[in-house]
Amino acid sequence: MLQLYFANPEAREDLAAGPMGPYLPTLAVKLSELGYSRGQARRLIVAADALGRWLKQQGVSLTEATAEHVRAYAASQPRTPAGKLRDSASGLTHLVQFLKPWGILCKPLPCSPADEHLQRFDEYLQRVRGLALFTRRAYAHYLRRFLKDLFGDSAPVWSTLTAERICQFVQTEIERTPGGKGHVVSSLRTFLRFLVSEGQISSALVRAIPRVRRWYDATLPRPLSAEELENVLAACHSPWGGTRRERALILLLAKLGLRGGEARQLRLEEIDWNEGVIHIRRAKTYRERTLPLPSDVGAVLTEYLQHERPRSPHREVFLTASTPHQPLTNSTATTWITRHFLERIGLHGRRLGTHCLRHTAATQMVRNGAALKDVADVLGHRSLRTTGLYIKLDEASLASVALPWPGGAR
Repeated sequence: MLQLYFANPEAREDLAAGPMGPYLPTLAVKLSELGYSRGQARRLIVAADALGRWLKQQGVSLTEATAEHVRAYAASQPRTPAGKLRDSASGLTHLVQFLKPWGILCKPLPCSPADEHLQRFDEYLQRVRGLALFTRRAYAHYLRRFLKDLFGDSAPVWSTLTAERICQFVQTEIERTPGGKGHVVSSLRTFLRFLVSEGQISSALVRAIPRVRRWYDATLPRPLSAEELENVLAACHSPWGGTRRERALILLLAKLGLRGGEARQLRLEEIDWNEGVIHIRRAKTYRERTLPLPSDVGAVLTEYLQHERPRSPHREVFLTASTPHQPLTNSTATTWITRHFLERIGLHGRRLGTHCLRHTAATQMVRNGAALKDVADVLGHRSLRTTGLYIKLDEASLASVALPWPGGAR
């Protein structure tokens, strides 16, 4: 199969002689099946060959190579004058996924005693607390530093944990990341409560964590104005507004108020075309809900599915535009699509992203007289207090119930 991408027999012989040689023909077949272009496939095969030769120089066999080795290889490769990776280091993330089934480049890193605790904690957060993957990763980010700071590479000895050490870590982290102080405190407090439930520490240590003062409702969301929203919807219904994928995604966010993660994880079977509804089963709060599918949203979504979405075994509605057409994997993808769509139609100067459109949908529902409980059900909020924030944006209704200022207008 290599002859499909490398016509020169000497080039094929050179590739076959490298450490990756036995795997390259099968890799070429895989790339062809996934629809990679000839140029893309050649670059990936060249990168695989270069990676294999580099590992051999380092004295690391393909079966012993870990993700750290792959990252070290990428860091060792020179970049172009424009700062881009050269062909010898392009597509390494995809390569690792393709080669893992053959038992190479996938040896797990040694599990430290701290990792064992973090793994059990992650299972607890998912099974008991029902937290989403993004939140669990954020918790692990701070807790890994916490365990490293207190115990180094040794196994945690919980009997040595004191209130003073906890407070010292919190103060250090807050000085390092002032904007993330709430995340530091919440992740550490949840972890200590988990240790209490396991009988590892006293519950008194949980109270040692200083509280972060929060001014609820001190800031307001910044939704799009009615005119800006009209421009967004007009662009979504115009073939010149963007790709069908972009327009379908933006309409789901702007008219149904979906979270970016909910739109990203929406699956084909969760759209009921006969009933005209969408079932949201992968919500941030794990609260399933069913939303009506407006006819205009359904029309754009149908165009995307029939004419633009590539053939794929994946069931997610929205796939990457580039080969190998996988599901959108993180919030960065949906945020990037949304921001560039809005900037393309002339909207600038605010925190443009998926939540901006969610705020806009919620504000429009409140201004149109929807009951607060109905808005909360559409948005998937656990508490009406969260939804109540949008009442402050309904200026017309607030003006009708406002009392005169004592002493007259000033």
